[in-house]
Amino acid sequence: MRGQFHCRFSPNLFFLRKRASKRPCWMIAVLVLTGLLASCATPLPTTPVDQNPAWTARQKELARLTHWETAGRIGVVNGQDGWHAHFQWVQQNAEYRIDLIGPLGQGRVLVQSDGREVNLQTQDGQRWTAPDPDALLEQALGVRLPVGGLRYWVRGLPAPGPAAPQVDADGRLIRLEQNGWVIEYPAYAPTSVFNLDLPERIVARRQDLSVKLVIEQWMP
Repeated sequence: MRGQFHCRFSPNLFFLRKRASKRPCWMIAVLVLTGLLASCATPLPTTPVDQNPAWTARQKELARLTHWETAGRIGVVNGQDGWHAHFQWVQQNAEYRIDLIGPLGQGRVLVQSDGREVNLQTQDGQRWTAPDPDALLEQALGVRLPVGGLRYWVRGLPAPGPAAPQVDADGRLIRLEQNGWVIEYPAYAPTSVFNLDLPERIVARRQDLSVKLVIEQWMP
């Protein structure tokens, strides 16, 4: 049984048929295809982020999420080098504790902050202290992870400052450009945290550095 073709043919196609004998076959095929695409193409509707009420409401809900815990897996590729680990992240306002279990064969790396100073400790007893967690992780693991930004990005929020977000119809962040990073959200999952869909997979890239998170658990 023949299927139905719903596209509206352009009147230009009949004009092309009359002059077909004067044009090479390949040129006729290109022009016919162009006419079909022009007849059938329908532009996708887009809504600016600042006019999306679902995004506005979702940002307010996520901003209330200041105490949370999450756990999962992280994979980091830096040029030709890479490593993966399990992670546990506990956030209470500006204070946080991040456990990285298994990166680079180190067993465990613990990063803690009271909101002012950051401490890093490895399983073999080495300790570092600094105001910047990104610099500490670079010193310990050889890669500068954007901990300050991830605190927001992991929830599906831009960090404070200039950003270029893209959201879906439900107001969920699907792509974000901020501080030189491009962050994408391939998957969300329903959670018990304010009954929100929260990120399940996150991919952040900056030049040769790629950070992938698979979030297996969210807890309020």
